[in-house]
Amino acid sequence: MAQENRFDKIVPDDMFFGGDLKVLICYMLSALKEPVPITETAQLFHYEGIANYFDTQTAIYELEKEEYIFKSDKGKDMIVISPKGEALSSTLKDSVSVILREKVYGAVVKMLARYKAERDTDIEITAEQGGFLLTYKVKGGNEVILSFSIMLPNMAQANHLKERILKNPKYYCDSFIELLTDDLENESEE
Repeated sequence: MAQENRFDKIVPDDMFFGGDLKVLICYMLSALKEPVPITETAQLFHYEGIANYFDTQTAIYELEKEEYIFKSDKGKDMIVISPKGEALSSTLKDSVSVILREKVYGAVVKMLARYKAERDTDIEITAEQGGFLLTYKVKGGNEVILSFSIMLPNMAQANHLKERILKNPKYYCDSFIELLTDDLENESEE
């Protein structure tokens, strides 16, 4: 029971009504210095137990209306902080716990890594005779720099592999390149 009470203190019950959620969103944007997707942020706050999805969406809407944040030119669902929002985020140290601040920052960094991976990685699953073909492409700008395909027996396995790749696309890309080029140095010496 004592442990539950300790964790109850991480996220205050009245965070949305006290304005702390808005300050937390501004802090997150200020710390990251890059555009953040609105929908994914609201989902992340919800799943991490930081704030209700709808409260987060409402706070983002109000922050945009009050010009603390604005839509990024990188996409219609992306937000960035304004200078006015930067000033608001400086109040965070007095109003939101260090534990909550670190929890949000860590979760959002992971979310952005996955968002970038999804943007730079194209994974398609198509039904083929005998199974499902997963095609993995890594893009560098508009160019495809790596592509491979693998046939899997069912959609569940294809989706599972897709999720694994999206969690760490750099690992799969690096491993595939290493696998293909491992003996090239020895061959060139012969």
